[in-house]
Amino acid sequence: MASALKLPVFRGVGNEDLDQFWFVVRVVWEAQAVADDNIKKATLVSVLQDRALTWYIKHSNNHPNAGIAEIQNMLNR
Repeated sequence: MASALKLPVFRGVGNEDLDQFWFVVRVVWEAQAVADDNIKKATLVSVLQDRALTWYIKHSNNHPNAGIAEIQNMLNR
């Protein structure tokens, strides 16, 4: 059943709640027992759109080895 869980789309615009987004992301990763940062990054990138995806592309070009904790910290800024 846990494999049917999907991450919400995050666009980084309007009144989207970043704290709620990260909460759901962490719950889904925990339910699916995802521990590998590379898998977490891949699933995260798959749900970013618009401004959030543009930001991630720029950030990942400057910080290609950034882990999930660093990405979350930078996105929260």
